[in-house]
Amino acid sequence: MSEEAAERPYVPECYACPIGTASMAIQGASPDATEHLVRAGREMLNAFRSFLDGMDAFLAMIEERSTAANKPSGDVQAIPIRRA
Repeated sequence: MSEEAAERPYVPECYACPIGTASMAIQGASPDATEHLVRAGREMLNAFRSFLDGMDAFLAMIEERSTAANKPSGDVQAIPIRRA
């Protein structure tokens, strides 16, 4: 194995990838720091999931209101218009 390969255990694509970069950064960290980063990442993903759930509920409410507003009520009758 060459010296360069020993110094760079990752393929070049890993250096451009955010996951590879995070993996390289965590590799030299203490176990407590690694655990803290993993927990923080999990909390961030849970917050993003909550955001998406809230947006889904909001969009469903908007769609429901839009559909209800576009429905003709029983009291309203369409009047045909003839053009001359």
